[in-house]
Amino acid sequence: MIIDGLSWHQFSSLPHIAQLPLSRQLIEYEIYNQNLIHEVYLTQQLLVQQQVVPSSAGSAAATVIQQGLPSSCIEFINNTTTGTGCTFWIESSAPTNYTITWGDGETTTGEVDGATRLQVDHTYADLNIEYTVRLCFDDISLVTYLEFNGDD
Repeated sequence: MIIDGLSWHQFSSLPHIAQLPLSRQLIEYEIYNQNLIHEVYLTQQLLVQQQVVPSSAGSAAATVIQQGLPSSCIEFINNTTTGTGCTFWIESSAPTNYTITWGDGETTTGEVDGATRLQVDHTYADLNIEYTVRLCFDDISLVTYLEFNGDD
């Protein structure tokens, strides 16, 4: 995988970096590179993972259904045994569009702006139902953070 990061020249020319002493610029560039490597690792894990584990505030793991999906999508079962809410938190390194098909006939579309963590909430009408949720991105390689919790 090619890492599309900033060169030292590009990085050191950023206004908030250029004003720092050179020793601090070097430290910040090392941190930037480590974060970039971590983001690439997370993206690779997102693409190949076989389970999605919700946040510790959420419920037990939900199995991702990978067969026949576009490579820019993940799919899992959300069981509404203990409640009807489902929330995603998404961050990206640059703007990318997303589509969430909630499995109950509802779809949510929007853009992750590349600057802030996006929160997307959904409430199901019925308890004790297993809903197949599909989350797709225009460019999944830009996704740097993905977390969800359901009421499973």
